[in-house]
Amino acid sequence: MSSVSPFILTLGIVLSLSHLSACQNWPAFQAKHITGSSNIDCITVMNQPLFHVRGRCKSLNTFIHSSAPSVQAICSSVTGNRDVTSSTSFRLTNCFRASDMKPPCPYNRRPETNVICIRCENRLPVHFVKVGRC
Repeated sequence: MSSVSPFILTLGIVLSLSHLSACQNWPAFQAKHITGSSNIDCITVMNQPLFHVRGRCKSLNTFIHSSAPSVQAICSSVTGNRDVTSSTSFRLTNCFRASDMKPPCPYNRRPETNVICIRCENRLPVHFVKVGRC
C-alpha cells in the first residue's frame, strides 16, 4: 500500500460521513423544510435518505408550507448569524417518528399554524430551530 492510500481512505471516510441532512446552508434548508404542498405524506417523505441521520430515521422534521422567497424574507434584514422569529405565522406540518428504528420508519403528522424560529447566516435561512418564538 502506498503512502497516499491512507490519506485517500481517510478522505473517503470523511466525505461519506458528510450528508445533506447535517448541512446548514440555504439549499439544504429548502430541501428539508420548504414545500408548496399542504398534504405531506410523512411516511413516504421521511423515509428518504435525506432524513436519515447516522443510518437512523430522523425523530422530527417540520415542513413549512410556503414559497422559498417568503421564508427567505425572514432573514433579509438580519446581519450576522443569529436565530430569528418570523413576524408572521406559517402553515406547518410536523412529521414525528412513531418508534425508534432503522428505515423504513413509521411516522405521524401534526399540522399547525405558528411562527417559526430559524437560524439566519448571511441573510439566508440555514437551520430550522423550532416552532414558536426563539
